[in-house]
This record gives sequence, C-alpha cells and structure tokens, in this order.
Amino acid sequence: MRIKVFGLATVALLLVSAGLSNTLAMDSNGRYFALGAGSRSCGDYIKFREKRLENFTPEQYEIAGVIVEHWMAGYFTAHNFYVTDTYDVVGTVTMEQLKDRIEKFCRSNPSSRIAEGVAAIAQELHTNRIKLDTGTKASEKPPAK
Repeated sequence: MRIKVFGLATVALLLVSAGLSNTLAMDSNGRYFALGAGSRSCGDYIKFREKRLENFTPEQYEIAGVIVEHWMAGYFTAHNFYVTDTYDVVGTVTMEQLKDRIEKFCRSNPSSRIAEGVAAIAQELHTNRIKLDTGTKASEKPPAK
C-alpha cells in the first residue's frame, strides 16, 4: 500500500515539475493536486519548523521531519527523472539548505502549499543542475565537477 501511495505521489509531483520552461502540468485554472506533505499549507510548515503545532510530541516532530524530507527527496528524484537533460537538480545543496529555502518561500507565501515552494526551488536550482552525461550508463554516476 505504501508503495502504491508513493507511486501516486510521485506521479502527482511529476505533473508539477515536468515542464520547467514556462509550462507546468496543471489545469486551465492553474490548479493541480498534491499528495502527502506537499498538500499542506506553508503556514503549517512554518508552525512545524518553529515547533508550534499543537499536541505534537518531540517524537512526532522527528517523524514528521523525516516524512517531509522523504517527500522532498521524492519530488526532486521525480524531477530528475522527468526533466530533460537533468541528472541532479539539487547538486551540492543539502537537505537542511532545501528546508531553509522552503521555509523562506513559505514565510513569504503563507497561504501557498509546500508543493508550490518545492516547485519554485526546483526552478531556482534548474540553471545550475548537473546535466545528463549521455556517455555515462544510467547506473553510473557522472564524474564530480
């Protein structure tokens, strides 16, 4: 069941990240469906980062942190898979730096969803992405720059 949910979440994320030029996969009203952590509001993300969610224990914050990290990792992995000429959009940016960037986006856009923040970050990182080396097998990592 978890694999099926992850697969569905990945497909939804792909629709958001697939067209980085100026086109995003969404309906004619600019809407799309985000599953999992990405569907939460930026306001909730700020409360989470500040540890201000009601009734959360330290253990629940830790678990929720892992869920958010895995959701973001899935998003960027799907982005790498579906965006042309991209091996790794994140490059040397750490997960902590990604979370800081999302927090900055969310503070500026509290009514947006986390998925929108991650999509914006993917667009920012796209210019400096590690591009696909067509001479390298898919199972091999390209040489470090």
